[in-house]
Amino acid sequence: MATKVRLPYGSSEVEFAVETGVHSEVEVAVEVKELASAARTGETARKAEKERERRLEILREALKRPLKAKRLREILRERFSERRKTAETAETAGNAEKGRGERGEEGVEGGREIVIVVDDHTRSAPTEEMLDALTAEISEAGGEEYLRRVKVLVACGTHTAPSKEELRRILGKHYGRFPVETHDCDADSLVFVGRTSRGTPVFLNATYVNAKMRGGVCVLTGDITLHYYAGFGGGRKSILPGIAGRETIQRNHALLVHENARTGNLDGNPVHEDMCEAAAMPLAKPDFVLNTVSDASGNLVAAFAGECDEVFKRGAAVARELFVKRIHEKYDILVVSAGGFPKDRNLYLATKAIEHCKRAVADGGSLILVAECRDGVGDTVFEDWMNNYKTAEAVEEAVKTNFVLGGHKAFYLRSTMRRIRICVVSSLDAEMLGNWGIQPYESVQSAVECELNLMLRHKEKMEEEEEREKKEREEGEKSVRESEKACERRIKIGVIRNGMDVFLE
Repeated sequence: MATKVRLPYGSSEVEFAVETGVHSEVEVAVEVKELASAARTGETARKAEKERERRLEILREALKRPLKAKRLREILRERFSERRKTAETAETAGNAEKGRGERGEEGVEGGREIVIVVDDHTRSAPTEEMLDALTAEISEAGGEEYLRRVKVLVACGTHTAPSKEELRRILGKHYGRFPVETHDCDADSLVFVGRTSRGTPVFLNATYVNAKMRGGVCVLTGDITLHYYAGFGGGRKSILPGIAGRETIQRNHALLVHENARTGNLDGNPVHEDMCEAAAMPLAKPDFVLNTVSDASGNLVAAFAGECDEVFKRGAAVARELFVKRIHEKYDILVVSAGGFPKDRNLYLATKAIEHCKRAVADGGSLILVAECRDGVGDTVFEDWMNNYKTAEAVEEAVKTNFVLGGHKAFYLRSTMRRIRICVVSSLDAEMLGNWGIQPYESVQSAVECELNLMLRHKEKMEEEEEREKKEREEGEKSVRESEKACERRIKIGVIRNGMDVFLE
């Protein structure tokens, strides 16, 4: 009997089938287990509108009941109806002067804006709906006068800037409504705002800092999901790495070699703690935050608004319940979709799915990553390090002695390849993957069939070797051994529909 499975791949889906039951030639049973809910396959216009209204209602409720903060409309009215105190003006001016002293830059220009920071094209946050809810709140506070102050800042970190088409997808109806700036981590205008206790120099986007200096209002938006060394995304990550300079990001990300810098963990996580320190600095601290949590199918589950740390804490707790799954036995073959576009737009992003799910694969087993990678590898440093460092030991030494952002991907991937076999179904160059020691496949069907056959031959060989051993045990011991062999004859196949939003431990 065949079990059919559909997985997200790029902007569509791919299907494969696995013959379950007993393979008579070696008496191996194959079990298929799905570990995450199915991704949406499309909605009618009516259903889509109904879902949009549901999301908006959740967002409106979050804005009505902010956590440890005043309502946004109250913050706006107070900020724009009163002059800043002299002490506040002196403090921010002093901080800005310190920043110019370190970078030798001139002051930034601009008025008292409402800067709304949004996720870039590599994320799937419901940005359009969040802007719907936020602009309604801004309008309630001050009408068109306040709406004219709005500027959207796209938090790209070190990612490439989104295209016009991608900006349209991110902003929806708000594209063209407000001025939009895409953050550039290498811009000359970055402003130094301080150092963390770990020595990370914090350089931030000038538009954002300028708004803070001049008494404007800065709002962060984004989604809270798993992150493989910061623990969870969202909250403080919109500041660092979102609108930070390359040097700031590299210094922070170099902390990922610490044992506590791992998926789903915040306790003693130096990457997370460093990010929090940066986001709490006077010229970095947001005035208001709106974060969402969505399930693996993209359905909005919860939204929290208000003070940054409290919003992040509440959101991370919900995300943990949604995405962290405990497993009781490991799989011989694990098929993992990165979740489709935009999560699988390139290999640099899609490898997060490997990091999230690798613990569920038995030693010597196979993990099959299903990711279109329409934009290729996605990072030249990652690609160079995979070409130049052929072993886990070599790349680990490189990370410790000469960390460069992008090299950490090679560090994680090479470390994983020490224990399990990595296969990739994608549009990437097969020769390149093969040179890296990764098995390329053109389809999920061929990948599953080939890896299953490899596993069957391995199991068969193990049984043949056992048959050659001398049988010198008592009957009771033989009974135990026969039970163990029966377990060995079962090949377990797991399926993850959205590896970016499922963490197996």
